[in-house]
Amino acid sequence: MRMLLWAAVVSGLLPAPAAIVAREAAAAPHAHEAPSPGSDSGAELLGRRAPDWSFTRWIGTPRTLEALRGKVVLLRWWTEDCRYCAATLPALDALQRANVDRGLVVIGVFHPKPPHEVSDRHILAVAKTLGFGGAIAVDRDWTTLERYWLTGHPDRNWTSVSFLIDREGVIRWVHGGGEYHPSDDPAHARCALEYHELEQALARVLAEPAPANAVRGTH
Repeated sequence: MRMLLWAAVVSGLLPAPAAIVAREAAAAPHAHEAPSPGSDSGAELLGRRAPDWSFTRWIGTPRTLEALRGKVVLLRWWTEDCRYCAATLPALDALQRANVDRGLVVIGVFHPKPPHEVSDRHILAVAKTLGFGGAIAVDRDWTTLERYWLTGHPDRNWTSVSFLIDREGVIRWVHGGGEYHPSDDPAHARCALEYHELEQALARVLAEPAPANAVRGTH
């Protein structure tokens, strides 16, 4: 039934559900503020084992969470025409290039709004324009986004969410949406602060040893 609804949305027969439109539109005026301490903080997820993902497909080599055991994984959901994603993805690309030899894997998860099919060629072109060259998964119907973030939380405002997952598969840092990146601009002080928090969390996680049963040689 849900897929029939989205098909009608994409074809223009129905407007996008208000709950989906409101998630980021309502939060947009506060893009440089921290995610709220309530629904968008994600604090309740810290210390929990990351759920398995079931992305629609990968652009390139498919990766499973189990195969990445022993690596540090940073997931960031993104889409086109999202200025918060455009501001954040280059910083994440730089983070991966600086830490790939230490075991960091950054995965950009493309989730079209509303859910509909987008070609790999188009997604790659948008990623290149934004300055992101990391691994890309496609969450066309938001199946994994629902599992990680939205299910049971209809009050979430953002879908451009990020998760830092340690070498044991445990969630260690959550960003509830919007942008984070280095900046000397006072207007982006919150963005810089949240990026610094990610750097601190990443440093701690990268310093931890890989589990004895980690899969070797997975990139």
